[in-house]
Amino acid sequence: MNTEYIYIEHTSDLEQVVDACRGISAIALDTEFARFNTYYPIVGLIQIYTGELCFLIDPVAAGDISPIVDVLVDPDVIKVLHAGSEDMEVFQYALGIVPTPVYDTQLASAVLGVGFSIGYQALVEHYLGISLPKDQTRSDWLARPLSPEQLDYAALDVIHLLQVYEAQQKLLIGTEKLGWVASESAHLGQDIPTMALPEEAYLKFKGLWQLDRRQLNQLKVLCAWREVTARKENVPRNRVVDQKALMSIVRDRCDSRHGYKEAGMSPRQVRRYADEMMFIQSEAKLVPEEGCPQRIERTDAPVNNRKLKLLRQVVDETAKSISVAPELLIKRRHLEKLIRSEDSQGAYHLPEELLGWRESVIGHALISALAGAGGD
Repeated sequence: MNTEYIYIEHTSDLEQVVDACRGISAIALDTEFARFNTYYPIVGLIQIYTGELCFLIDPVAAGDISPIVDVLVDPDVIKVLHAGSEDMEVFQYALGIVPTPVYDTQLASAVLGVGFSIGYQALVEHYLGISLPKDQTRSDWLARPLSPEQLDYAALDVIHLLQVYEAQQKLLIGTEKLGWVASESAHLGQDIPTMALPEEAYLKFKGLWQLDRRQLNQLKVLCAWREVTARKENVPRNRVVDQKALMSIVRDRCDSRHGYKEAGMSPRQVRRYADEMMFIQSEAKLVPEEGCPQRIERTDAPVNNRKLKLLRQVVDETAKSISVAPELLIKRRHLEKLIRSEDSQGAYHLPEELLGWRESVIGHALISALAGAGGD
């Protein structure tokens, strides 16, 4: 395969990329990156296709790639990605911005009923009838030089992506689904894990309902410390201390080197972090109970299976009637959240995940189904 592209390895050459993207309504955008025992993703290649020119930008060689920021945030140029959430994280770390506005072909495929979380090769096969090679999916994109096979693979990732976008646009323009795709794609730049508030990291843990308020406070400060430490040292969170060990430390009230080892921390972790952790815990214990987080309601308890089955049927029927992937409409955990929202008057309340365009498309139907289902 001999794919045409322009290889950019000098910052001074990025101006031609910016110039080529001016006045274009949409460009295809992709990244190749690695995460070798690091907290942050390390970008190895950035691909841009304008519809005429394909640029492969080498951040490892160029160093400074900031000139392309103008393109990435140009409000008049739609950035087309496929499964772009990780790409957003890459750009946030490498350039301090997230591309906007964006359009995600994977989300559009779900809206169009092609499939949920469809892979790029399957996407291209479906819309273009082209079979792409998969042999470079596990390449080391930080190694240099990159092979001709790697570069061809990377170029095709964006060349065909723009063609898929154009095919999808023909199906979306003039329908309300175009707005759904825009709404879903806009969320890609939000909730980036590496940008989350450290003090909220503990809320991602399971089993929080088992902890009292003082234990929750200890977990909160220890998780915040872990997040800050992992970012500062650029190592995975579990390299500092893993989630299971943190929960054991707090639940079993461990506050010593021996206790940390018993909870599952490695000797290296204990040597490196125990003193800090013990100090953090001692400070947390001084906080009065009224200053600690409120107890957390259990959200993983079984719900009424009859109601869940009923809602699942409503979702499947609605998805079929409007030709969308049912997983796009709502996830199981959100259905369970809806069932648990019943108040003392027997009324149900839509969770945040069912607001926006989903409220009229599926939300009201789910509420009506529950209202007619009766009590347990």
